[in-house]
Amino acid sequence: MENKINIKDRLKSWAVWLSVLGAVGVILNAFGVFEKIGIDSATFDIIVNAVGTILIAFGILNNPTDKTCF
Repeated sequence: MENKINIKDRLKSWAVWLSVLGAVGVILNAFGVFEKIGIDSATFDIIVNAVGTILIAFGILNNPTDKTCF
């Protein structure tokens, strides 16, 4: 049995791209990009961090090579 990770299958998964989007949002928020474009709110920070963390966790837990499970 070979445990080879197929990168092409992972990049076709929508869950992987959602996790990337979540990570990008959290990183941009950490660097203050949203404040620089005029969005200045503590509530917005909380929402971006919460949603980003959930999306990142979903992408980490997802296995796109097994279509029967997420």
